[in-house]
Amino acid sequence: MLKLFIKEIAGLVPSNIKRLQIIEQQVPGEDTSYSEEEAERRGLPDVWIHDGEDWALLIESKVQAALTKDQLQRHFRVAERRSFTDIHILVIGIKQPQFDLPHTKFEAWTDIYKWLKKQVRSEWAQRVAQYMEIWEGKMVAKDKAYLTDGAVTVFSGIPFGNQEPYNYSEAKRLLNLAMDNLRKRKDLEHHLAMNPSGAGRGAITGKSGKSVWDLLPIKGLKGGEAFTKFPHLTLSLEHDRVVVIVIVPSAIRPGFRRNIVQLGFAGFSDLMSKVNQNLKEALRGAPGAAPWVIVLQRRYSSQRSDAITDAMLQYDLRTAFPDSANKQVVKKQSQWLTATYNALEHKKSNLQIAVGAIFPYKNCKVQKSSEILNYIADTWLACKPLLKVIIKD
Repeated sequence: MLKLFIKEIAGLVPSNIKRLQIIEQQVPGEDTSYSEEEAERRGLPDVWIHDGEDWALLIESKVQAALTKDQLQRHFRVAERRSFTDIHILVIGIKQPQFDLPHTKFEAWTDIYKWLKKQVRSEWAQRVAQYMEIWEGKMVAKDKAYLTDGAVTVFSGIPFGNQEPYNYSEAKRLLNLAMDNLRKRKDLEHHLAMNPSGAGRGAITGKSGKSVWDLLPIKGLKGGEAFTKFPHLTLSLEHDRVVVIVIVPSAIRPGFRRNIVQLGFAGFSDLMSKVNQNLKEALRGAPGAAPWVIVLQRRYSSQRSDAITDAMLQYDLRTAFPDSANKQVVKKQSQWLTATYNALEHKKSNLQIAVGAIFPYKNCKVQKSSEILNYIADTWLACKPLLKVIIKD
């Protein structure tokens, strides 16, 4: 592992690889270990790898603290005073320093994380990667804005399932990383008018739960207008599945709801047929995933209380549009779609409609890799006909 790390991360090949020694916040040849503060004062790096003769690799790691040019120069001078002549410095941090130094290389924590995840035969590498995930999960729990300045891990999929039960804190970390990636998608911005700089959900509090969700807003909200006045793109990591939906909120502008209702049921059915076909295409490479509709009526006893569900209807959209050519297992029951339109047409409650797809952990495996991000984006893009009707002038 040490040889691989030096070669693949530091980009070096020391001549005496078999004689290498590693010390932490310490000086070669001394037995004394210093506290972080004392090591900083003495100009010692976090890790010192050397061959006992001329060659040395000094590692300085930063996550939130600032890195200075003077700090690295002091590391170099300390090594020179110890008679090392072939000196190299590796900086591991969040962002590339704005200064250059000879014999110094920068590596992002995210690259270290990806390298560790590739070392599948090393228990130690997997432990370090898991430690980074837990640490970052705690940071996200403390402050959602933590990821604004960068991360130490990268989104590599959603591992929940039989082998790894759902964990709320881990779900929050994964959700934040996923949304950070999706917010940068130009296809969502171009085709759906997703607002990459728009506010998502407020602070995600709590330490336990069966689901955690966030949203990407769509351009068009007026200043100070709540996201519930506009359709939005929502991603939810639930205890048994990933839910990717376009939400038509209960408090949406009245004109938007009228745009759907005025289609009549026949027009609404044609619209949903287009969405269903788009979703089937988007999910073609994701066995176990399904086009999905959720109709939800709920209320709140107070602003801070959990929602009380008065009614919920959720169904596979393919029930309304059987595909005889593919002899699908899903049986026709078009009354679910009829009920959806009727509820929307005669809305008298806090009624929310959601259209998209579900990815169950039990029988769908695409979410276990970063490829799930493409399926999430494609699911939202498949709902473009619905958004086009809702937001039309």
